Amino acid sequence: MVKKRFKGFTLIELLVVIAIIALLISILLPSLSRARELSKRLVCAANVKGIGTTGKIYSNENQEKWMCPPFKRGAIDSATGIDYLPNTTSANVPGINGEVGTERGISTTSETMQAPDQGSDTMSVTRAYWMLVRSGDITVKQFICPSSGDKEDETENLELYYDFSGYENISYGYQVPFGPRDTQPREGIDNREIVAADKGPFYFPTDFAKDPPFDTAGTNGPITKDDPPKNWRKFNSSAHGGSANGEGQNALYGDGHANFIRDPANGIDNDNIYTVIDGTAWDTMNGRIHGDTPHESSAVNPYPGQDAFGTGAGKYSSTDSLVFP
Repeated sequence: MVKKRFKGFTLIELLVVIAIIALLISILLPSLSRARELSKRLVCAANVKGIGTTGKIYSNENQEKWMCPPFKRGAIDSATGIDYLPNTTSANVPGINGEVGTERGISTTSETMQAPDQGSDTMSVTRAYWMLVRSGDITVKQFICPSSGDKEDETENLELYYDFSGYENISYGYQVPFGPRDTQPREGIDNREIVAADKGPFYFPTDFAKDPPFDTAGTNGPITKDDPPKNWRKFNSSAHGGSANGEGQNALYGDGHANFIRDPANGIDNDNIYTVIDGTAWDTMNGRIHGDTPHESSAVNPYPGQDAFGTGAGKYSSTDSLVFP
């Protein structure tokens, strides 16, 4: 009986097969990675949408106003305002009360008729979100964007605290509520106004100098809305792409819907959601598209629209989004 001989792979054939498999993997991996990022982006959008829904439910029980921690309203438009920044524009010292998580165990208060000089004037913007966490209306997990690298807050006794543990435990910024009533998130605002979004690029607890200046952003001058998305990357949130390379951010609009935007100049009249409107910058439109970072603003601890065209709140305050951190 003649035995059949089976021909095996030669070394060259084996190497060719391995090369083909490696080529296929190299082609497919970027697509798979992109698919994963898009999936995370959808989860992030759902989180932002959930924040909006919860904010609207909150407003229905609170005189049509979205969540806002109590603060000293008499400090608005004063020399110091409400201190919510991680660094001061003068001393440039990190770790003061406005930083996320600082003095999170201490509640904030408003001034009263009996004590008009009392009330809190140093606090984090994210305390507004924690109001929803304390009430049980939303979980800390919903404040984490899966693309950001942030970590879920591990606090167990939620009702004992008034803020997140730290900057890395929250992925979303909020419209700065420490201004006149017409600048605070509320029902009835223009549906084009952005109330919340992925954290912006202008919060550096350890390095105040990292604020990217808009004046030198473009090769031939300031970038505009006509520039391609890649030119805007350093001014987007770092959550989707990394620091100075953000592809965009999920944003929550006044009517409660969420949308992924490729550049931050997507508010009313191309208002930049991460900057304060600047009435001295070239013209009105550029003052909205660029604006000043909170640290660069001429006002100390500015609120949306502060001193934009004159002193005080100004006629553009209610259309200026200032999402922070």
